[in-house]
Amino acid sequence: MDHLAAVQMPPRARLVPLLADVRGVHGVHGVRVLPPQGLNTSIYLDLNHFSRQTAWAHGFMHTYALWLGPVALAAVFVAVFAVAWWRRAPRVAALLFLGGVGTIVALGLNQLVAHAAKELRPYATHPHVLVLVTRTSDYSFPSDHSIVAGGLTASLLLLLGGEVWRHRRRPVVGLADVGANRTRVPGVVVALAAVNVVLGLFLCFARVYVGAHYPGDVVAGYLLASAVVVLVGLLRPLAYRAVDVIEPTIFGVLVRRPVSAAAPDRGSGAMLRSTPDTRRQGHLQ
Repeated sequence: MDHLAAVQMPPRARLVPLLADVRGVHGVHGVRVLPPQGLNTSIYLDLNHFSRQTAWAHGFMHTYALWLGPVALAAVFVAVFAVAWWRRAPRVAALLFLGGVGTIVALGLNQLVAHAAKELRPYATHPHVLVLVTRTSDYSFPSDHSIVAGGLTASLLLLLGGEVWRHRRRPVVGLADVGANRTRVPGVVVALAAVNVVLGLFLCFARVYVGAHYPGDVVAGYLLASAVVVLVGLLRPLAYRAVDVIEPTIFGVLVRRPVSAAAPDRGSGAMLRSTPDTRRQGHLQ
């Protein structure tokens, strides 16, 4: 009878949980929802109600929230690296490497934070909600999918400064200073960074839509990864020195397109240009 009365109560009155040590899915102990409890719960339940009304999107949202979103973000990340490689911008490649490392570090840190917070999955606290993905027994806060979204997005936003698109800070002996004056961010990179922001935010939305996380979980993961990537990005001077060492070697192809001696790049500082003196000498001959 008590159970029937609870079911008939309004959703928000019935499902606003308090911080308490409870047993969740598969016997996992933790707290029901982290602060702000009311906001987290109300937004989650409202979005879950919206999910029930949009059954036509369930297939796509399930796929996107599970693997398509991270794959799309990774594809954009690789595309930006390809642009940097083709334009012979090894410093960009170095910064992207740091962004990838920062994202991995954030994923590891996420595990520590999750076990410290011990927030149960929303469907453990609200067993009657619609869940479009497989129910798991791990903790909910922060969302690891949003870690990927925040880390990769922050990595690309760090590239929007023109200074990083210089070929190098100083010439390297034995290698032409190709594209040293190219400081403008390529338009395609700006477009890809914007696409990455949209894809990342949509992935965060999708994780709540499918019932796997509270809104606070995805916001925390996104911000945590962004902060870690920015901090790891402070190591860029070391990364720039590393690519300066790598470039003249056979491994330079890993960070930039090979320079053809027969067809020097138009932006090359080493390319011979016709000057008034050389033209005058040719005329006298």
